Amino acid sequence: MTSFKVKSIVAVAALAAAASASAGEILIVSGLSGSSEISTTTEVLDNLKSLHTAVGNNVTVSDLLPADLSGFKQVWDIRFDQALNAAAQSEYTSFLQAGGGLFLMGENAGFMSRNDSILSLISSLGGGTIGFTTCDSYQVVNAPFNGPNAVNAVGFLAPGCFDSNGTGQWISSTPSGGNILGSGIAFGVGSLSGAMTGALTSILDVNFMQGVYDQPASQNLTKNLIGFVGGQVDPVNPVSEPGTLMLAGLAAVGALASRRKAA
Repeated sequence: MTSFKVKSIVAVAALAAAASASAGEILIVSGLSGSSEISTTTEVLDNLKSLHTAVGNNVTVSDLLPADLSGFKQVWDIRFDQALNAAAQSEYTSFLQAGGGLFLMGENAGFMSRNDSILSLISSLGGGTIGFTTCDSYQVVNAPFNGPNAVNAVGFLAPGCFDSNGTGQWISSTPSGGNILGSGIAFGVGSLSGAMTGALTSILDVNFMQGVYDQPASQNLTKNLIGFVGGQVDPVNPVSEPGTLMLAGLAAVGALASRRKAA
């Protein structure tokens, strides 16, 4: 086989892999300028951006929530210490109603203005009446959030908790006196009566996303969250695992080689 043919096959494989990795535009709202914990916010921002970039997502970072979200398929709002005002809740409602994917970071009882604003948004969207409570930091990670990156449980760092999953599902949960509580809930497409084509996820702990604590469990959970949100709102271009990308490339190589052999 000539050098030209080899290069052609490699090029086709690379294009196939690149196509498989294609995903929607991502906005991360950091709130860095108003953060009460600059180092925490910076670590979360850097880690989240890196994980999105690693699976082929195009990431834009904004300190504040921009007035126009129409260019984005997903918004990851990591402002754990800043409440969503009425304007932000209205903008996120429209974004979800248009089929967007939204992640909202919350925290423990020391950040109740933020938590209350998340609960208010969920309620207004038809996600049910959900309250805030406290629960164990060590929680089981429920399907589908326990894969494809294996994580059975995660240890949060002084998290807040939801007292119900409403019309959604638990991302992570723990039994408590006959009830189920948890720090993470997800509302997939069809779960919110006020935004049937949107997907909303929330976890009441900022530290798990720093890429520092409870490794590799918390990092794998973050990767799975990225895959879940992308799969909900951008199923045409799902985020692929590295192994999937390699298989796509090898398939392209095999197909081209077979055609040349037949000829």
